[in-house]
This record gives sequence, C-alpha cells and structure tokens, in this order.
Amino acid sequence: MAEKAKTPPPPKKAPISDAPSRRNLWVILGVAAVVAVIAAGVLIYVSQQSSTPDSGGGASAADVAAGKLKGVKDVNARFTGIPQNADTLGDPAAPVTIAEFADLRCPACRQFALDAMPTVVKDLVKTGKAQYQYRIWPILGPDSVSAAQCGIAAQQQNKLFEYQDLWYINQQDEATTYATPTYCDGVAKALGLDLTKFEKDRQDEALWSPAIQDVQVVAAQQGFGGTPSFIITGPKGEKILSGAIPTAAEIAKTVKAVS
Repeated sequence: MAEKAKTPPPPKKAPISDAPSRRNLWVILGVAAVVAVIAAGVLIYVSQQSSTPDSGGGASAADVAAGKLKGVKDVNARFTGIPQNADTLGDPAAPVTIAEFADLRCPACRQFALDAMPTVVKDLVKTGKAQYQYRIWPILGPDSVSAAQCGIAAQQQNKLFEYQDLWYINQQDEATTYATPTYCDGVAKALGLDLTKFEKDRQDEALWSPAIQDVQVVAAQQGFGGTPSFIITGPKGEKILSGAIPTAAEIAKTVKAVS
C-alpha cells in the first residue's frame, strides 16, 4: 500500500501569472499550503470557482474499485493500433504536437475527453496529422496528486491514454476524495495492466514527482489558469488554447494553422 501522496515542491522558474477562473477549478493564484510541507516548500495554488461541468455518470466508486467500469470496450477500441510511447500517442514523425495539460479529477477535462477527444484521435492522430501528448497537471489538491501517481504508473506500461480515458468516463464527484490505491488499481485491472508493476510504479516518487514538477514549470511559464489547457506546436509556430473548453473543430483548426 502506498504512503499518503506527497505534493511536489513548487517550480523555481517563472511565477504564476493572473488568469481568469473557470469551471470550478482550483487555480494557481498565490502561495497556499496544500497538504503537508515537504522539504523544499509548498505547492502554489488557491481556489477560484465558476460554473463547471458535472462529474460522474460512470460506474460507482465501489464498482471501479472492483474493476467493473463502464466503457472498457470502447476505450480499448479507440486506441488499438495507434503507437503509444509514455505520454505520447501517435506517429512520432507527425508534423504537429497537441499537448494537453489536464487533471484526472477535473470535470472540464472529462467533458473534453468525452466530447472532443475521440474525434481528435480519429481525425488527427490516426491520420498522422498530429501526435498527442497528455501531461498530467494535478491542481485540485492532494487527491489529484494521488490520481496523477496512478496515471504516471499506467504510462510506464504505455497505457496512459486508455487509463485517462477510462478514468474520465467513470470519474467520480469532484467534491469527494476517491483516488485511493484501491480505486486506481480498479482502473488498471479493467485495462489488464500488470498490477504488481503498476503498484510498484505508483509508489515510486522518482517516477511521478519530477514529471509533475516539470508540468508545473511549463504551466507557470505559459500562465495557464486551469485545466484543460493546450499547447499546439507545428512547423508554422505554436498556439496556446487556455480558457473555454475547445471543441474538436477548434483543435483541428489550430492544427491546420500551425501545420
């Protein structure tokens, strides 16, 4: 059983810039104690709230913990045959990279995952027009850090995209604390992951802590105000999408603009 999730130290680079609140997210605005003070300091974040998409709609938390999730067949079919390496999906030679910065517990991220991502994968990733990066950015407190550890553990088995998709389909209420080891193992079990390796990697701070810190640095440099946020990069430059939840058409339009 893993120890209680630690919150990684704050980035030492660019300060967090002011940004508008959205979708009931915990948004980084100043220095606030998150959970436990670790050696270097505390995570920088403060909450701001606005209207947010509802969480839920999938299996109950008990069913998830038992490995009985909704959408497993659809998730496996969506990513079958697409190259996947760590946090990247698609042809590594694709001219454009779509990088999403997301929290597994974020309802707005769930909305994007359910409404837009299947089309993005089908029309842009499978066709080789773009590769897709999923960067886990836990901004909703310590339970999001626990969820991030699990996502990064799935990443070690090249199953991050199936893991995040299945998690979003079965996402629980944002107001609850549910990303327990048993819950995370249930998602992994439903996807057929090696649970022994998954459990070991989930507890390996050397895997998840640097990854989260790196994402914090990028998010601070870009001035992201919440999740999901996107950096879309191609031969003709870079575009940032951070604010309203983008549609698949908006993602496609941006990919075309930088191609």
